[in-house]
Amino acid sequence: MRFTGLTLLLALALPTPALAANADVKVGDDFFDPTAVIEPGESVTWHWQDFNEHTVTSFADQTETFRSARMAHSGTFAHTFAKPGRFTYYCRIHPLTMRAAVEVGPRPFPDTALPRLTSLKPRVSGSSVKLSFRISEPAKVKLSLSGSSKKTLTKSFGKGARSITLRHLRRGSYKASLRATDKAGNRGRAVAKRFSVR
Repeated sequence: MRFTGLTLLLALALPTPALAANADVKVGDDFFDPTAVIEPGESVTWHWQDFNEHTVTSFADQTETFRSARMAHSGTFAHTFAKPGRFTYYCRIHPLTMRAAVEVGPRPFPDTALPRLTSLKPRVSGSSVKLSFRISEPAKVKLSLSGSSKKTLTKSFGKGARSITLRHLRRGSYKASLRATDKAGNRGRAVAKRFSVR
């Protein structure tokens, strides 16, 4: 009896874990209301109140992504947010008028934008190739080259138009794959191009 009482007393003295909250957002005729403010591990549920179709779609290249189907009156969609930050979203049907955000965790928010590599173009000259690309923010870019010669290298770049030149490649077919990681540790999507050295 004494052991049970002590166990009960200890159990009552221990803090109980907080249950995850669930924020609700209304999806109406060209609006989302209100801005959801939650903690990491909590969810947001969107409730359609309008007879017109709308979507809930995160903007691309964020550390959290989500996308609902097209829905109308009485539809619901939920997403649990694992990472802190401010995540913006929109309606794919009304992209200019329906935009909002979910704020996860305390301010200041961490960087949630993934670095983007675009416009990757290989230009072959003899046994060399110049890989030109654009990068959306300062980041480390990892290049993986597969094919007749294999190479891997990592270089830091600033924002804007950049290039990497590889020399003394053997003849054959190649695939160059590049992926950027920014200062916050966010890894963007890999981009790849094929080329041949003759």
